[in-house]
Amino acid sequence: MTVTWRDVARKDFEDVVRSKLLWAITGGFVGLLAFFLLVGYVSGDAGEGSMSDLLAVMGQFVIFFVPLIALIAGYMAIVGERRSGSLRVLLSYPFSRSDVVTGKVVGRSVVVAATILVGFLVVTVLGVPLVGEVSVVELAQVTGLTIGLGVTFTALAVGISAATASRGTALAWAVGIFILLLVMWEALAVGIYYLAAGARPGVEVEAWYFALYQANPLEAYRFAVDQVTNSYVGPMVQLGLEDVSFAEAGPADLRIESRVDGDVPVYLRPWTVALVYVGWIAVPLAIGYRRFDAADLE
Repeated sequence: MTVTWRDVARKDFEDVVRSKLLWAITGGFVGLLAFFLLVGYVSGDAGEGSMSDLLAVMGQFVIFFVPLIALIAGYMAIVGERRSGSLRVLLSYPFSRSDVVTGKVVGRSVVVAATILVGFLVVTVLGVPLVGEVSVVELAQVTGLTIGLGVTFTALAVGISAATASRGTALAWAVGIFILLLVMWEALAVGIYYLAAGARPGVEVEAWYFALYQANPLEAYRFAVDQVTNSYVGPMVQLGLEDVSFAEAGPADLRIESRVDGDVPVYLRPWTVALVYVGWIAVPLAIGYRRFDAADLE
């Protein structure tokens, strides 16, 4: 009998869809989207916005919920079976360890992608009466960017799972990286800018400052959605470390186009998010597989 990573992916997909915690968070994500859309409709805001505005607002929810869903889907992928002993049973079949890692990433990415598609279906169904229009191109682009973000964090989580030997260690790494990317990245970027420029970044800054943000997949996603929709997408968490009065600066003033002198550099264009995704997929998986391949599972 010939078995491949596809068999691992199929089995893993079936296992993940039974996770109550995963579906609880997914339900919260979809439920919040539906709630805010319905509130907007009932309050009489129908027709006042656009699909671009709607997608931009949704981007803020995505920055928090999609990585969380992906990390929960993936952080126990390998280490959970390793600790329970079922991984040894799996490897008793003619699977290689690379088959296991690949199958886990694919199977769990499919679940995360399906979750994202459900969320965007809700936005489409409930958003059309609210904004009175559908921009199919923008909707498809933002959906693709969001699925890419979900796959990126799923691969990151599986890489963590492959590299660690205990559930606690895997959870600590997953939570730590999530907090770093969601909360602490602003402090890192502002700190580097201050060391280089001698002052905190104001409304107008050097373009390379945003390149520091671009290295974070959450920020790369935020910038890409901002440019695709031509609407400002605010961060989920704002520490307020920049020398910017957010009470005075409007959304248009905070977009990259307004803060950078001249044209936006090529490395801040929306397509560069693909390079960021690839980097955050390839490096954690390479490290995780290397450690997993060398691990003694006995």
